[in-house]
Parts: sequence; C-alpha cells; structure tokens
Amino acid sequence: MAQRTRTRKAVSIILGLALAGAGLFGFGYMQFHVAEPISIKFWLIPITMFAAGAAILWDDFKSS
Repeated sequence: MAQRTRTRKAVSIILGLALAGAGLFGFGYMQFHVAEPISIKFWLIPITMFAAGAAILWDDFKSS
C-alpha cells in the first residue's frame, strides 16, 4: 500500500474524530432530549456517522 503523507493522515484523523464525535453527540441528543419515539431510520444517521468515524480512525491507527 502507498505511503500516506503527514498532511493526509492528519486530515484523516481530524475527519474520523469529527464523524465519531458528531455521531456520539447525535446519539446522545436523541437519547436524552427527544420525548417522542423516534423512527429507526433516524437512529441510523448518528450510528452510521459514528461507525464511519471509527472505521477511519481504525484504519489510520492500524496502518501506523
């Protein structure tokens, strides 16, 4: 596999952290601040964002 530059790796880590953080924030917001039942399709949004961020971070730290 080709070597990643430091800039690309830094951007990738920032993107991964942002996606994982936004996913956790969205999940927490829907869990603790919404009174009505929420459709499963809306739960998939923060779960998918967190999973994408975790996958990006996993790839970055695994390939280090």
